[in-house]
Amino acid sequence: MALKQDPTIFVRIINGKLILWDYSSHSQYEIGHQHIQRILEISNGSAISNSSVDSDIANSGIFKEDGRDFKKWGWDCLSHIFHVGTQIVLDEGANLPVDDSYEGYVAYCASIIDKVPETRYARDGDPIALPAPDKHFEVVPTLADALMARKTSRSFTPSPVTLQTVANSLYWTFGAVHGDTRQDMREAGLLPVGYRRTSPSGGSLQPSEAYLVALNVKGLAAGIYHYRSFSHQLTLVTPDIDGETIGSLLCAQMFAKDLAFGVFVTSCFDKMWWKYPHSRAYRVALLDVGCLAQTFQLVTTGLGLDSWLTGYFLDREINKLLAVDEMRESVLFFFGAGIGNGTPFAPEALRALDRMRERQRGSSE
Repeated sequence: MALKQDPTIFVRIINGKLILWDYSSHSQYEIGHQHIQRILEISNGSAISNSSVDSDIANSGIFKEDGRDFKKWGWDCLSHIFHVGTQIVLDEGANLPVDDSYEGYVAYCASIIDKVPETRYARDGDPIALPAPDKHFEVVPTLADALMARKTSRSFTPSPVTLQTVANSLYWTFGAVHGDTRQDMREAGLLPVGYRRTSPSGGSLQPSEAYLVALNVKGLAAGIYHYRSFSHQLTLVTPDIDGETIGSLLCAQMFAKDLAFGVFVTSCFDKMWWKYPHSRAYRVALLDVGCLAQTFQLVTTGLGLDSWLTGYFLDREINKLLAVDEMRESVLFFFGAGIGNGTPFAPEALRALDRMRERQRGSSE
């Protein structure tokens, strides 16, 4: 039997016990110190014996080769665990599925219906009314025009935008555009769960939440606000924010200080745990944000704004700023918008390039 020299496993201490996790097969085993010692020895070329410990290891299949060359993986082990561990596995020797399994799916949904989470997420605080959204995208009037005009900008001028513009950006990206309940589900004889946005969402759960970062908005004090998607309102989270702080939180992407506004997008994992208990659902959370990101860029382009996205930031510091329980809700992305000159190159990056060229010219003289 061919053996993997580096098995796809990790070990965690859970409730005072050593738990070995084979993330390629989604299997878990309680082990002892003697198992760890033998796993190390087998990884270094020792033959599998007939001992009870070795039999446990052999029967687990953790060393069984599956034909993939994991040494080709270009990132670290954490990303490898996520990539492999969240795949859906076809059992060895099993045929491809042909039964759509809807009866089983309906039965599963019925079994968890008494545990439906609250999908209409509202932070505490007095609601602040936003201007009613409108469909006036005069600057870029068609979808084709918006697709062609959309590009990333990293150079903004500290110019204000109207609260109406912000309201439109939030509503057409995150708003409950079809109402705050799923009438189509009700009409089909189903319990309505969730609501619909302009972007698709796994299970209609809408786990992504929008936190408006108002930096230069006419008619709205600077601060971070939670956007109540289902009612098109804001609630203040903190007034303690400015452009310099935002740039620092975004890992010193300091051009962000001149944004008119931005949006921290979080994911409420507890919404998804209810319906999708497998870790693969984390992929769905990321895809949910990705769909919203493209919608935001098309909407802001249609409104005549420049936009920029980033996933590079200090997660824990932002979660603290948003006052969220990061084991249930965590920031995943940042959207920024404002008035810019349309260039994807950060001013400081261009200045650094000029300095480098100047040094090169000096050394060649």
